[in-house]
Amino acid sequence: MKKFFLFAIISVLAGACSAPKEESNASSDGMFEDFPVPFEADDPSLLNLAVAVTDSYFVIGARRGFQPNTYYTVLTELINPSSEDYQKRKPEVLYVAIQKEAEDDPGKKIWALHSDSSKAYITDSTGAFIAMTGDGFSGERPPNSLETIRNRDFPHAEIKPLSPFNLIAKDLAMVRQARRFNDFSDSDWIVLILESGNNKRILRELLPLMRAINIVGFKHIQVGRNLGNLDTARSVIGTFRLYDFEPKQLQQIYDELYRPLNLKMPRQVPSKD
Repeated sequence: MKKFFLFAIISVLAGACSAPKEESNASSDGMFEDFPVPFEADDPSLLNLAVAVTDSYFVIGARRGFQPNTYYTVLTELINPSSEDYQKRKPEVLYVAIQKEAEDDPGKKIWALHSDSSKAYITDSTGAFIAMTGDGFSGERPPNSLETIRNRDFPHAEIKPLSPFNLIAKDLAMVRQARRFNDFSDSDWIVLILESGNNKRILRELLPLMRAINIVGFKHIQVGRNLGNLDTARSVIGTFRLYDFEPKQLQQIYDELYRPLNLKMPRQVPSKD
């Protein structure tokens, strides 16, 4: 059984960098907001940080390389057809991080200690999540080793599946803490790369990811449409166009990912200086 020491999002968020407030002008259509920038979009010195979303993993990419894929599975609550609220109740959808040893490995779910009182995953003395892969073929059962730790050290904790959104947020927070991160002129910018055809339900399910990116400290979150082959992380990150969606879907993206966080879709415009 492998144990994964994953840095706690609580600890890394504390180190997120801040930057001077920028002037902005809301565009006439209400969805966009223009920000003057002192660089060109094709400047080879830019960081070009992005998070790509596929139907099986998230991946962070930038000018100098790629993080390992963060694989996940989606669990949908089964509602008893005989229940009184069966027709009205929407099933709960849960994104769960999984550990894969190879590309064709179905993977095992990762479980972690969670405190309902603080609504957060419990961390150890190093600020890491206390998490392990589950027992069973797909890790469907909480691991006995994690239950032993819980019973011994955290009797009031629950064992819950680990969210992949927390893992992405952790990695992004670590990127922001890198020594030379603020040397990049686009350090406050990031692109969320989506596939075409995402419906409102899927977009709504991605709101925790959008919120995590925002909390980490990225002030300008753009959205791009993936144009490439999803077989490799490099092709996903390398081929996209900003805001290149049908008008109806672009409106849905704004309504489901930006509006709930009181955000606009940021656009880069040349600085007057």
